[in-house]
Amino acid sequence: MRVEDLLSQIEDLLEEGKRSLVGDKVRVDAEAIRSIIADIKISMPDEVIQARKIAAERKVILAQANDNAERQIAQAEIQARKLVEESEITRVANENAASIIADAKKQAADIVEQAKKNSAEIVNNAQKWATELRNGATGFVDKIMAETDDILSQSIDDFTKSLNKVRIASQQLKSATTKQS
Repeated sequence: MRVEDLLSQIEDLLEEGKRSLVGDKVRVDAEAIRSIIADIKISMPDEVIQARKIAAERKVILAQANDNAERQIAQAEIQARKLVEESEITRVANENAASIIADAKKQAADIVEQAKKNSAEIVNNAQKWATELRNGATGFVDKIMAETDDILSQSIDDFTKSLNKVRIASQQLKSATTKQS
């Protein structure tokens, strides 16, 4: 069952609980509960927005890492071509170019791997945060439902006691009236 459905049920219970027939005591501040429920409903979309933002950031980080890697490879290839063009150091240039390209590829792979780890960590933290929010909201809703149930039970007990007193008084009145006749 979705959190929104549970919150709607609490609102329904509060509406039904307002019609107490016994006493003038206020046992639940319905407006405060509605306000908290509204806050919970408002905060839930923030989790979705935060998760989307994290996913977008992850894409940007990976794109930047890929761009950086391509730039480094392109620079390495340009530098390698320049070295090869110089006839006196062709052999050394080839070795240096290969080394530069290998280093660039390794750096690019390291950057991409680190970006993936960072984005995974961000997503995991966001999921933990969302779970904590949902659990907190569910606990709060359960607590409110239990308190509302206790209040309703107490109100029914109070009403039943009052009704029994009225019945006893009515019987006593009938009995007294019968004796006087």
